Amino acid sequence: MPTVGDAVTRTKRLLNSNTRTELDAIHTTITAAATTIRLKYQTDGIRAGSYISVGDDTQGYETMYVHARNGEYATVQRGVDGSTAVAFTGDVTDTDVVDTAIEVEPRFTAHQIHEAVKDAILAMPNNLYGVDTTEVSFSTTQQAITTAFSKGFNQVLSATRTARSGEDRLLAFNVKVQEYDGAYKVIRQEGIEKAVTVNLTYAHPFVTGTLTLGTDLVSTVGMTAEMIDIPALGAAASLLLGEESLRLDLHSQGDSRSDAAVAAGDRARYSLVLQAQYDRRVSQEARRLMSKWGVRTGAVTSSVFPTTVR
Repeated sequence: MPTVGDAVTRTKRLLNSNTRTELDAIHTTITAAATTIRLKYQTDGIRAGSYISVGDDTQGYETMYVHARNGEYATVQRGVDGSTAVAFTGDVTDTDVVDTAIEVEPRFTAHQIHEAVKDAILAMPNNLYGVDTTEVSFSTTQQAITTAFSKGFNQVLSATRTARSGEDRLLAFNVKVQEYDGAYKVIRQEGIEKAVTVNLTYAHPFVTGTLTLGTDLVSTVGMTAEMIDIPALGAAASLLLGEESLRLDLHSQGDSRSDAAVAAGDRARYSLVLQAQYDRRVSQEARRLMSKWGVRTGAVTSSVFPTTVR
């Protein structure tokens, strides 16, 4: 299933286009406190003054600053730019087919991209939501049941109960949910006639308490599989507000690129293109949810017209 780490990879593709960053790898396993790293391929671009992005979706990402270079060894400052020092696995025997990669002077470090992806997920609008189900059982004397919605609650999408005659079919059942001091009560709107079990389908906010690289966007956060491109678009648009895509930036180009090749405003234009695509995708997914569940009123978080126009 798609993870936050997959969203980081999608964002990298949006930012880098057809350009690639110079790569190396960790040769010898290092602790989180180590200040010397051994380079597997001894890439020339790693030198005093360089910033390197180290890690992968499994171990995590860290940004390091290179103070000095001596052959296959580099003296580094750990946990730069708000990242956290991580213990990384090296390929001592040269048999590991998946190395702990080092990106040399990337325009955007993996840590920066991960932070932007988390911000994009946290900023998802209310017209996108997760869907979950629960059962609520009413006795013959109960009008309301206190229910724990562990993922939070936005609105009731549907409520059904078994037929009175015991037939194998479902009937719509009228309930509402009210919040009292952080607790939720499911209130039956129909007369008390007998004990019933209600199957409640409800919308909830995305679960964003933990957004590590391995967090599943579908089963944990609550997004649908169709939504997974949206955080990457939001993250890329946000990053490009202050920086330029490597595809457009002279910083990574040779003598064949001149100032005229990168016109003034290219940064803003590319960011706006990504933002427009983000808005379009949010609108599409909001309409998809609306066509399936309809517009609901009286919700804790109201339904809104599916657009993100600012």
